[in-house]
Amino acid sequence: MNPNKNIRRFPAFGRQIDEIRKRGLIPNRRVIICFDWEIGKAFPRIVITKECPPERVEFKYLSGLHCQIVFYDRDIPYLNGLIREVLKIKPASLAVFGMDCVGRREPAFQMIHMEAL
Repeated sequence: MNPNKNIRRFPAFGRQIDEIRKRGLIPNRRVIICFDWEIGKAFPRIVITKECPPERVEFKYLSGLHCQIVFYDRDIPYLNGLIREVLKIKPASLAVFGMDCVGRREPAFQMIHMEAL
């Protein structure tokens, strides 16, 4: 049995968000969760790489925050697993935005979860 199997890893930029949360602060904008290094540079963000499946990524620092997953069609095989894992930590809201939908003139934004007011 691999002892590292259950260890969750911080994604790119995740540790920085975790550190500000430990100081009692929160990001001033929604957190972008993406698979592409070019997406969301102007926002607090985390980048999920294909080398680490969502079930092995640490997301606890997103609890209570507004989050949006931004993805391309090529990321769809990973999308449901990512949504499931993020919902486990109870974000204040979770939306998805499909970048390729825009070019096809299809609805790109979908709200997945939002806390009751």
